[in-house]
Amino acid sequence: MEHFAFIICSQDDARYRRCLQYLLALERPDVQMEVLRVASRHSIAAAYNRALERSAATYKVYLHDDVFILNRHFCRDVLKIFRADPSIGLIGMCGCKKIPPRGMWWEGKSYGKVSHGDPPRVLLFNQPAGLYEVVQAVDGLLMVTRYDVPWREDIIDGFHFYDLSQCLEFARRGYRVVVPRQEEPWCYHRSPGRIDAEYERLRQVFLREYAEELSGE
Repeated sequence: MEHFAFIICSQDDARYRRCLQYLLALERPDVQMEVLRVASRHSIAAAYNRALERSAATYKVYLHDDVFILNRHFCRDVLKIFRADPSIGLIGMCGCKKIPPRGMWWEGKSYGKVSHGDPPRVLLFNQPAGLYEVVQAVDGLLMVTRYDVPWREDIIDGFHFYDLSQCLEFARRGYRVVVPRQEEPWCYHRSPGRIDAEYERLRQVFLREYAEELSGE
């Protein structure tokens, strides 16, 4: 039996309950499931590290509380991808082939699909030709890992760029990051996100730490 931990970063009870409703509706044949709720007013990486240390699950699904998993066969489809190649360490719903110089993944050649916003609309990027597309980074709305790699709370001490940082930490350890082929979006993400002074601060931190990877050297 495969062990999944769904790790929800949430400080809002109503949104957490809604997110949980979708998780409980997933089909889970031969899957042991646990749900961990974490919260932090300062660092999502720190919150995720606490959950990583608490859970013995092989597969960890890190998601925001305004992300609802629509694909009821999510666990089956995730396992199919991981079983296809042991070097795949992380799956995301959308991401970019190579992180652009400014660090904003959507400015690069992007893959994936997600239902997004309120009212919902489908954001459609390039569709993987096969089961998945290997990318350099994915968006943090939902990230599934097979291996435990610590989140860089030492440098990413906020709520932006933890996702791109984690993807590059996986790459530093020789693991691949992929986006699945989705005929219909696997997830709905309500929040449109925002770019503010804190985003810019962490963007500069990210660019300094991963300059070598971003230069292509």
